[in-house]
This record gives sequence, C-alpha cells and structure tokens, in this order.
Amino acid sequence: MNVLKNDQFPKGICQPDGVEELKVDSSFVKFLLSFCPSYSVTDLINSKDLAQNLRIKSLYIKDERERFNLGSFKATGATFAIAKMAYSLLDNKNDITKKSLTESLKSYTFVTASAGNHGISMAVGARLFGAKAVVFLSETVPKSFSSKLKCYGARVVFSGKNYEESMRDAESYSKKSNHVLLSDSTWDTCSSGIDVMEGYLILIEEIFDQLTEYKQADSITHVFLQAGVGGFAAAMAALIRKKFQQSLKIIVVEPSSANTLFESIKNKKPTKVDGVDSIMGRLDCKEPSVSALYSLSRTSNYFMHLSDEYVEKKILFLKNLGVETSASGGAGLAGLMYASSNRLFGIEKDSQALIFLTEGAI
Repeated sequence: MNVLKNDQFPKGICQPDGVEELKVDSSFVKFLLSFCPSYSVTDLINSKDLAQNLRIKSLYIKDERERFNLGSFKATGATFAIAKMAYSLLDNKNDITKKSLTESLKSYTFVTASAGNHGISMAVGARLFGAKAVVFLSETVPKSFSSKLKCYGARVVFSGKNYEESMRDAESYSKKSNHVLLSDSTWDTCSSGIDVMEGYLILIEEIFDQLTEYKQADSITHVFLQAGVGGFAAAMAALIRKKFQQSLKIIVVEPSSANTLFESIKNKKPTKVDGVDSIMGRLDCKEPSVSALYSLSRTSNYFMHLSDEYVEKKILFLKNLGVETSASGGAGLAGLMYASSNRLFGIEKDSQALIFLTEGAI
C-alpha cells in the first residue's frame, strides 16, 4: 500500500526532550521579510479547468514559481532565517533598517548542503544581508548547479556521495571554521531548520488573505503537501491547523524511493530509508527532519508515496495543459490526481483542494 492513515493524529508521536518545536508566529516572519526588497506575494490560482478534470468542486494552486525571482518557495526560508539572526544581533531593536541588519552580519559566513533551491536561497539571503555563503554539493548534483550558485556569490564545495553525506561534511566544516550551519532540516545536533521552516509560514498567511478575497477561506477540504525531509510540509500543516477549519484533511506526498516520513509515521520514530535516486530530486531525502516529523504526526491525516513513473506522466500531462513545473514542484498535485482517480481521503464532487507548485520546470 502507498497510503497510510496517521493513527497518531492529532495527539502525535511522543516527542523526545531536546527536539525543538516549530514556532507558528507568522507575523514576525512577515515583519522581517518586509526588509527584503524582492519580497512580494505570489499568485493563488483558482483552476476551474483542472478542478473539472479531477471531478472536484474547486482547486486552488499556490504558485511559487516566481518567488523572489528565484523560482522556489525555499527563498522565504533561508532569507528569513538569516534576517532573524541579523535581528537577534541588533543592540537597538526599536530602530531597524536594512542597513542595520546588514551591518550586524558582515563578519558571518553561512554554510549548508543542498540538492537544489535551499543552497541558492541561502546564498541570496547571505548576500542580501552582507554575509558570505558556502554550499556543499554531493556527487549527484549537476555541475551546472555549481555555476548557478557561484553567480549568487557562494563558494561551492563538492563533497559526499549523496545529500546526507554532504550535509554531514558541511556540519563538520562549519564547526571547524566557526561558521553558521544553516540546514533546512533538523537532527540531534542541528536545529537551524526550525528558523527556515518558520520562514515558509508566509505562504499560508498569503493564502489565507487570498482565499478571504475569494470568500473561500473556510471552504478548503483537502490539502496536499509534497515532502522531502518534511520542513515545508510541517510548516504549512502547522499554520493551516491554526487558521483553517479543523475538519480539512492534510495529505503528505513523498517519492516511493524516499518515503522516510511514511515509514517514520508507521514506525512511530524517525526512520532512515534506502532507495534509488528519484526524479523528484528536491524530495529525494532518505532521513526525516526530526522536528518536522513530530510536528507532522500532530497535524497530518495521511501520508502517501508515488512512483517516479506515475509522477513523470502527470507532470507531462500538466505541461500539455500549460502548467509547467518539475516532478518535485508538482508532486502534491500528482498526489491529488492519484487520490481523485481512486476516490481516496473522502475526495468527491464537492471537495475543494489546495496544492502548491513549489518550483518551476527544471
């Protein structure tokens, strides 16, 4: 079976001491992102044609393909995390300017490992606030991505056979060099992913306002969230539970070869998985973010995983309809399409779904 009901919802898996919890304070996120000149609200599309194709009442698509002109939701996470650190270093927090934030970080270097958008987002955020960036890439990352990172001012280090190995090398380097590790995940020795996840909350703030304009804020019945380590899904689900009707169903979608959250929920503990490399590259993560996992165990109703073959077909189908995204960016929509075809999770003619296009075509 590729569908799992979360029997821990809403109480959640018992969270060990020392695992930091996500802070659901979107107002602070909105405040700090206001100092970023490239910040603007992304579109929420009411896709009537796709809704009709899926035999549901309505489908709302949050389109992150133009976020910060970087093409991914990830830009909100790293940029906010860097701005938050700059804010924490200010002596006078009553008179904040972009210049004062930049001055506070000019001697700092941020380090991460990345399989894609997080590295670019951190490099841009670091440059925006006057800091330096070092990004570790594994052997599986295309060399062309290195050139892109360098264009944004980052120093690139190739290290490790996969994302997990390159992240361990990045952590070791940051400790030896006394730099700041800024991962978008969390584990027992790193909680920086909490701040990155917090930055993602701005998406739900925007969606709530946009749905209010549509007069549909209380109408959403199903939300499909694609997941790698789980940071994006956890942030979205946490604020959705706070702002939207409690009866809606949240479904987390992963690649079948990297279904680490699915297995972790089933085993009631963080679980590493093994599998071939997925075409859903930004979701191809074999270990969960521990903070994200425990949060999702309290907020999400179902977990599912899809094969590369299925998602590839659906992405091509979407392209033929004029919706261009990557396998990673459209995995949540592919999950909805699978659920609609098989009438899972209570999907029916009056259902109103929300999905996210998290990046553009690669």
